[in-house]
Amino acid sequence: MGHIRNAIDYRVFARTVSGHKRFYIRFLYNGKIFLTRATDAPTSAKAGAIAARIMQEEDLESIAKAKESGKRGALDDIDRYAQMPVSKFLLFFWDPQQSPYLSDLAAAGRPLSGSYIHSMRRNAERFFVPIPLFSEMPMRDIKLKHIDSLFRELRKSGKSRTMLNSIRRTIQTPCNWLAVRNGMSKINFAALIMPKDGARDRGILTLEELEKILNLEAVAPWYDSKQRPHLEIRARPRLSDAQKNKGEPAVGWREKLIVVLGALTGMRVGEMRALQWKNVDLQNGLIQVSSNYTNFDGIKPPKARSKRDVPISTALEGALLEARKIAQLLGAAEPNNFVLLNAADFHKPISDTTIKRAWLRVLRAIGISKEEQKARNLVVHGLRHLYATRLIDAGLTPIEAAKLTGHKVLSTLGRYSDHTQQETLRKSKQILDNIKP
Repeated sequence: MGHIRNAIDYRVFARTVSGHKRFYIRFLYNGKIFLTRATDAPTSAKAGAIAARIMQEEDLESIAKAKESGKRGALDDIDRYAQMPVSKFLLFFWDPQQSPYLSDLAAAGRPLSGSYIHSMRRNAERFFVPIPLFSEMPMRDIKLKHIDSLFRELRKSGKSRTMLNSIRRTIQTPCNWLAVRNGMSKINFAALIMPKDGARDRGILTLEELEKILNLEAVAPWYDSKQRPHLEIRARPRLSDAQKNKGEPAVGWREKLIVVLGALTGMRVGEMRALQWKNVDLQNGLIQVSSNYTNFDGIKPPKARSKRDVPISTALEGALLEARKIAQLLGAAEPNNFVLLNAADFHKPISDTTIKRAWLRVLRAIGISKEEQKARNLVVHGLRHLYATRLIDAGLTPIEAAKLTGHKVLSTLGRYSDHTQQETLRKSKQILDNIKP
């Protein structure tokens, strides 16, 4: 059933919903649907009467023209994007203040992290903006051969597979977004040749080295002449005649706590930075990992399905009790205060730079030189690998271990725990030595 009035007409149709027939009105403008209304009409004829009344009472033609204008404006935008030079479009696409892509994701409740957006925009600035071709060529004209040529040069320059994948995402996502909107031809990015994955496995500390760290004597905060507390290590005196201080510099209580916390909880760096005293339950021996901190997003939930409780071991309990005692002396032990204190501002998380420096200082304190650290590829994130390895070696199943490490994908946990420690090798040899022929 339909009715025509100038450029506006309507159609009545029925659908069965939960066993009951319901009538709907579909309004059209110049033959194109622009509005659908549900009715409570018992018959098609009565639904038609409702449609006639709506057409009399509402300015449907204005609504239709407004919607048509909006779509035309969107199409005009796509055409404008397609004409933008590649480098200019990439900077626009990865700009949180302008990008329709980023805006749509945020509106849908799936925003990209600030760190990721920053890395994509930085890639655009470093690898696309300096190339004259991409500063002149419009997006609609870019082809696989142009991108392939860039990647060929990047491979020759020694860029890693990880870096090339990041650069690929910088251009692939905008191209795919524009292609599905008919702004350009689709590009087969799977045809790009990537180098072999040459990433080195992260090294992990031995249990003897961890024991040395746990037994380190840490320096407490010191006070200056004005009785102001200082969390950083007191600088050693400068010696004259090019002399150097003997031995390694002391390790502060905060530096030791950073390494112990990472080794005995498997927390990510961002999770350690976000840890507050309200998340530490010393009475029940549990730490609630519920937040992550990044420089671009601030405090936010951890990675998907990473919220978890981890047990506080005896060694970690002692370190946390000492840290809480110091925090109370400094007036920084409130529930919302951070466990790892920021020396400049107790209300802000510790910086990632401070964590990296603490890691290197602690390694030197137990006799691991800078050269050995590089040769073994010992990095802060390796503490997470150490934690996972110890859980698996202790007899936990991968599923049980994943609940403590916060891994969503078990194959990733497998990479973390795929380390054979010397202690495991010795135990294996003892078992084999006891086998009699």
